[in-house]
Parts: sequence; C-alpha cells; structure tokens
Amino acid sequence: MTGLCVIFAVIYEILGHGVYSWRIRLLFLAPLVMFLLFALLKRRDILPFLPAITLLRLLAASEIARNAFIGIVEVYGTRTSKDVVFGIISIILAIATVAAAAVCTIRHRRSVN
Repeated sequence: MTGLCVIFAVIYEILGHGVYSWRIRLLFLAPLVMFLLFALLKRRDILPFLPAITLLRLLAASEIARNAFIGIVEVYGTRTSKDVVFGIISIILAIATVAAAAVCTIRHRRSVN
C-alpha cells in the first residue's frame, strides 16, 4: 500500500502541472507506519489483539482516504465540509483503536494470570 501511495503521489504531481499538496506528498506515511507497527507486532502473539489490529487497519485506510481527498481539494484551491467528516471519522477510529487495544490487553493479561 505504501508503494501505491507513492506512485499515486508521483503521478498526481506529474499531472498537476507543478501544483502539489503536502498531504498527497506525505500520503505514504500512514501505510508505512502501519507496516512498521505490524513488523514489530510479528514478534509477539497478536491473536488476542486482532480486534484492535482490525480497527488500526481501518484507521490507516481512513487516513489515506482523508489525506488524498483533502490534498486533491487543496490543489484546486477549494474547501469542503467533507474534510471535517473525514477528520471526525479518523478521530472516532483512533479512539476505538486505543480502546480496543486496551480491552484486548486487559483480557490477555487476565487470561495469562
């Protein structure tokens, strides 16, 4: 996914006639962070944390969509109320991810003890 985001940003910049958005240039960061996080989690037993990981994937996908959408809108010099909606969705998913990770951690610790 990181590669696809980089390719999208390069193509968009080439076809953008010199107009670009930092959101699109940095679009690859969300999937890259996800990849690094999963690489770190591979060393651990991640089965108890699957609900949190699923929400984390949704959060990364929503961040990619939000940054791409807002970046494209910024290039055209307009604003829209949909960027607020994307921001709210991202915040809700981030809170849900943290809550799910906390619940999974508590359940895992209780089952181990």
